Amino acid sequence: MTDPAVIRAFTPDDAEAFRALRLEALSADPEAFGNAPADECLVPMETVAARLGAGHTFGAFHGTLPVGMAGFLAQSGEKRRHKGLVWGVYVRADWRGRGLAGRLVDRVMAHAASRVELLHLSVVAGNEAARRLYERKGFEAYGLERRALRLGDRYVDEILMVHMFDGPPAPGGPEGPI
Repeated sequence: MTDPAVIRAFTPDDAEAFRALRLEALSADPEAFGNAPADECLVPMETVAARLGAGHTFGAFHGTLPVGMAGFLAQSGEKRRHKGLVWGVYVRADWRGRGLAGRLVDRVMAHAASRVELLHLSVVAGNEAARRLYERKGFEAYGLERRALRLGDRYVDEILMVHMFDGPPAPGGPEGPI
């Protein structure tokens, strides 16, 4: 099935729509994300808009409505700036099965390839659909973080995965254009 969704970077003007989708994700799949809705609500909307202005967070949009998201975060510091992180991958339940998660991950990877040498992510142990998606994109499991998240009196383990790009990032480093 094809979809009419367009993949593009979120902008500061999308801050309220992004926040609504993010809160939906955190509430619908609490095991899959490190933040809780209460944590997200503490972040001022101005901060959300400024973060989106960096151009490292991507959405699948149906018109002006975001129906999916995925983000990239480059590490900083001399010894870690060659590494990045995929975070916040989420597609609304009624939009799943259309390849949007894969398209979002592809967009993050294309963005990251000119900035970092390797890309990390974590996936909840037992989320085989997500793990298979990441493996199809070239990510390999390298570890298991036991008790990575605590939800009340229950713990969630996460599989740690990495994708190695073929070479160093293009000139310009983390701040250069894609």
